[in-house]
Amino acid sequence: MNNDITQTESIDHMLTEKPLKLLFRLGLPAVLMALLDELNSFIDAIFLGKYFGSDAISSMSIVLPVILVMVALSTLFSEGTSLAISRFLGAKNIKKANAYFTNTVIMTIITSALMGILFYFLVPSITGLFNVTDGVRYFANIYLKILSLGMPIFMLVMILAKIIYTEGKNGFLLMTTFIQLILNVLINYVLIVLLRVGVMGAALGTLMAQLLQIMMLVMYIRSDKMILKFNYKLLNFNKEYFREVFTLGFPIFLSMLLLSVTMGIESKVIASFGSAALSVQTITGYVFTISSSIAGGIMGVAVVMLGYSVGAKNMKRFFTILKQSSFVVFIIVSMLNLILVLNSPLVVNMFTDSISVINMIKYPALIYGLTAPFIFTTNVVLYAMQPIGMDKTATILFTLQQVVLFLPLLFLFKRFGMVYALSAQPLSETIGGVVTLILIPLFIKKAKSILQASPNARSLSS
Repeated sequence: MNNDITQTESIDHMLTEKPLKLLFRLGLPAVLMALLDELNSFIDAIFLGKYFGSDAISSMSIVLPVILVMVALSTLFSEGTSLAISRFLGAKNIKKANAYFTNTVIMTIITSALMGILFYFLVPSITGLFNVTDGVRYFANIYLKILSLGMPIFMLVMILAKIIYTEGKNGFLLMTTFIQLILNVLINYVLIVLLRVGVMGAALGTLMAQLLQIMMLVMYIRSDKMILKFNYKLLNFNKEYFREVFTLGFPIFLSMLLLSVTMGIESKVIASFGSAALSVQTITGYVFTISSSIAGGIMGVAVVMLGYSVGAKNMKRFFTILKQSSFVVFIIVSMLNLILVLNSPLVVNMFTDSISVINMIKYPALIYGLTAPFIFTTNVVLYAMQPIGMDKTATILFTLQQVVLFLPLLFLFKRFGMVYALSAQPLSETIGGVVTLILIPLFIKKAKSILQASPNARSLSS
């Protein structure tokens, strides 16, 4: 254990640096990184829209829910492992942190390969569920088949990045993410414009750029700048590993999985209003994903910081991080959404010059813009439930938002038109946010009981 304590000296700032300063120092690269990540699919959509027409960009409304399923599978391991490792590092247990890292890398490679093959053969059945034109389905099939075969690349880059992220090395991640984005643009241009590969060029460009990013991440992890190391001698798929990682990662996994399913159902409903309406849904989703990425970047850093505080049993720091991160998310998302709402026609012009789409998007953009600050601020509390063991509560709240509230509202509002149908998602998440606020006293009581417990009360140092 003494050796572990010596090793963790390079990350002691995670427990000693002023929370707000650390949040901004790690949060800024994390936000930029999240934005750059989202720009990958954003760029693909622009290339598809500009070079292949409205059917190609409409196909992304089918592609996005499937991508979210892939991301959800990655987060089951990446988020669960990140939270567990942050607690181990806070408790100065390097050996156990490395064991979890090693287990997760191997599990990711195995499960992503199997799931990729399964997805490849299911693609025609998945796209067949949507009431879209043959052209839209054709583009979606091509893109998703390529992405399915590249699923190990897609998932592994998320896992490795999350491990580096957990140690607070966000500056390096930002650099590699920026390089990967530039490579994606260049490869897309070469494959689509110069070599005329077609729609598959967009998916291939993303995967090829991510493969190069994996190489950079592996080299960094193997350097002396990282405490966490891959060590096959520590490989041990025991019950404790699966129980802890799955318990910590399941709420976010379920949230993203349900979101992908409900997005697919929403796309099917919106498609009944015509291709222009489907384009509105796709563009609205892309634009306000920017807000989601920024909030997610800040929340991701905050959750890692909270995990360190839980491991170190530092109650005061835990609640300070929670309050300051909630405030930062509210201010930043409010300012950004105001800009996006006021400039929605200019943003739409990046995708299409369709007058009908530009006119139709005004009200959905306004609804998303008004509700997002409250939704993401309450989500900070929702995500903070996981490090203190309120994973079941978080899971129930995610299910409430994505299924119990959203689906009835979607089919009810469908009767009144496209704008009402698109408002079902932000309204259901707003109601879920209100429920989260009601549960804050329970959250505070649970956090205090965990943070006041003796170090031996939990298995962090075992």
